[in-house]
Amino acid sequence: MDLCHDDVVVTIDQAPTRRERKKLETRQALEQAALRLFAERGYEQTTVEDIAEAADVAVRTFFRYFSSKQDVLFGDVVTDRVSRLRTELAGRPRTERPIDSIRTVMDLLDFAGPDEEGQVLARMDLMRRQPSMISRYLEIINAMRLVVVEFVADRTGLDPRHDMYPLLLAGACAASWETSLNLWTSSGGRLSLRDLRNEAFAALTAGLAPPAPPPTPGPTPKPASTRRARSGRASG
Repeated sequence: MDLCHDDVVVTIDQAPTRRERKKLETRQALEQAALRLFAERGYEQTTVEDIAEAADVAVRTFFRYFSSKQDVLFGDVVTDRVSRLRTELAGRPRTERPIDSIRTVMDLLDFAGPDEEGQVLARMDLMRRQPSMISRYLEIINAMRLVVVEFVADRTGLDPRHDMYPLLLAGACAASWETSLNLWTSSGGRLSLRDLRNEAFAALTAGLAPPAPPPTPGPTPKPASTRRARSGRASG
């Protein structure tokens, strides 16, 4: 909301409505109930009905927020990264090298504080104990990779159907994210996720030469018949 006072516009962030707060609370309750039940009973032994009952909501309410057990496992803290990655990359200056844009945006997507880190650690631990969850996790990593491919292709003018650079740079981004996340999880969150990721990204892109700029178009050559005609007039 914008307020005008003495010709000065002041922007005040509107607080979430009661309805929005209620929706957020319900979503968080479902996620917390699911994580608790997954840890106590196991992923396969926990049903959607169990999660809804533990969160004190109807089953149909569960499906308003999540399409499956896998979706509630990863939650916004993970899946939201794909949409945020697209938005943040699109906002980078077009004069910035794509590799620098990607490095900066990956830092911006770091987990926000101990609460998010704890959620991710719990989810990664469950995923390692439940191989059936890995396919959804890999889908998310691949979705991030495709966002980067699209971004690099747009900024360089290269076609990923024929040119390697967008694919290689996006692959380095996805691999560095996944590798650093696994090492960070194995350390119980004690290591720096950002340091691990930056180290991996630097190693993977060290030999990746940036694409050559497109050639500057020169003057259009005149047809040979025109050149011969001019030559004939000059000699006459």
